[in-house]
Amino acid sequence: MKPHPAIKKYLGFVLKFLIAAGIVGFMLRNPGEIVACFRNFDSRYLIPAMFFYGIHILFCAWRWRELAVILGIRLKPLEAVSLTFQGILFSLVIPGGAIGGDVVKMGAVSRRSASGSKAEGAFTVLMDRIVGMIALFTLELAILGPAVPLLMNVSIPELQLDAKTKILGILLLALLALAGLAASCVIFFHRRIERMPLFGALMRRADGITHGMVSRLTAATDVYAASWKQVSLLTLGSIFFVHLMTVIPMFFLLSGLGVEYGFFDVIVAVTVGNIIGLIPLFPGGLGGRDAAAITLLAASGISGADAKTAQLIYTAIILVFSLTGSVFLVLDPQHAIDSGRNEAAEDERK
Repeated sequence: MKPHPAIKKYLGFVLKFLIAAGIVGFMLRNPGEIVACFRNFDSRYLIPAMFFYGIHILFCAWRWRELAVILGIRLKPLEAVSLTFQGILFSLVIPGGAIGGDVVKMGAVSRRSASGSKAEGAFTVLMDRIVGMIALFTLELAILGPAVPLLMNVSIPELQLDAKTKILGILLLALLALAGLAASCVIFFHRRIERMPLFGALMRRADGITHGMVSRLTAATDVYAASWKQVSLLTLGSIFFVHLMTVIPMFFLLSGLGVEYGFFDVIVAVTVGNIIGLIPLFPGGLGGRDAAAITLLAASGISGADAKTAQLIYTAIILVFSLTGSVFLVLDPQHAIDSGRNEAAEDERK
């Protein structure tokens, strides 16, 4: 008998957690030195670290709300914050990696949208993810050139990396960023894709099967393309208030350990860690993000013990904010909101 698909899915999820736990366990295999670093850590630095990490989540909620407004989908500020935290929670606890929570957000916002605009409501979540991806990969390409000396200094004794392998890894990061940008931006060129005979026929066929959903989504994409100035500003803001804002907590954590560090080196370590964390192999980025950040922090001259301790505290902060989503999940009064109350629907009727 073949295993039930749900069983296979969750067995795979458990396997991902075991892989993440194995990576973290391997990186922290000398607990004595980490305990010593913890004793020297000034816990007062946790306050600004958590504050700035929280800022990036609030900006994400605001960005999504602004993208929804462009399509006429009205989200109250607290509603956007609640669903954003819930999405972060589900990115951690359901299959799908870092984007798993987006599926939950799509379902939630669809339930809150008026009849006839549910697909557009879900599409705002996808567009929010696209804007975030474009910002992240743009930042990566901007720092990759100056980061070459640091990346060439990476040392992993267990792998015995030579210069050619390191260069290949740098090229792979560049290709990953370019591919990510291409995949994120291709949606805005759907009209050209429609003119290609094969793709056009497939899109028309899919439109018929989904009762016009493809046409509605392409029309929504046109709305975003027409609002390119606002979308561009949200993308630029995401570079500073999302991706670079996740770097600032690491500055405070390293300062709390009394470590001397280079600002640019830390930016590279956290950014590359965030990119590796997008790989669906890691639940919520755990494991992959930690290994990449620790390795690069160590390559910058920070001791292995300090790098591991700082990243361990950083991961704990991420988990605290992720689990905060469970509070919003329980207290959220909008779970069963009647779509007729959606302000966008009222505007349409008027």
